[in-house]
Amino acid sequence: MATMPSRATTAPRAIESILPQVSRLWLFLDRFDTVPDFAEHERIDVLRSQDLGDLRANGKFLGLPLDARPCTFYGLDDDVLYPADYCRTLESHLGRWPGAAVGVHGGLLPPTVTSYASDLEVLHRRAPRERATEADLLGTDSVAFRTSTLRFDVRDWHDVNVVDLSFALTARRCSVPLVTIPRKAYWMNALDENQSDSIWQGVLVDDTRETKLAQELVALPRPSVRKRPRWSRLLARAG
Repeated sequence: MATMPSRATTAPRAIESILPQVSRLWLFLDRFDTVPDFAEHERIDVLRSQDLGDLRANGKFLGLPLDARPCTFYGLDDDVLYPADYCRTLESHLGRWPGAAVGVHGGLLPPTVTSYASDLEVLHRRAPRERATEADLLGTDSVAFRTSTLRFDVRDWHDVNVVDLSFALTARRCSVPLVTIPRKAYWMNALDENQSDSIWQGVLVDDTRETKLAQELVALPRPSVRKRPRWSRLLARAG
């Protein structure tokens, strides 16, 4: 998770909802003068922009290059309230889709992109979905993958605050499919939306950079999704 001072109201609630579900939380503090009280916990590893660079929202993935141990990695945001079964649910879907990254919020792009903001079909986190859907993007507020499938260093990314597209490009170049999971409506809830300093508000003003990256994304072949066979699931359950 990455957070900044303007999210001092939502970040503690987001952390409170996810911390019981993870063994370790990497928390990137973007331009905080001091470490806030909500970051003081034995299972929170604090990373500061003053020490590690001006990574902005990209810093949510900085734990990947800093810890080589294998794990399931969850991308999180500081303005989302995570349900109590969030990690357990995403982990179960990783078992169904070997070699994929799974998530809740997602997006589809047409073969030809002229405007990212206008052409993106959003599969919103609060909307219900009856079945899993292959996506071009996953919102990095609600994504999970195994580090044996995907590992990268955000310090190598050329852009900051274009996290969803940068993640999608990284996954596609590594032949990792992206899948949005089935869920009920409002299974995940936003603690705040449409903040004046949100990344999406900036995209609506000028999506030139995002459009270029989206065009690069759709020019690459989408990896095929391989669902785990039913018989192998039964064998795993029996074992």
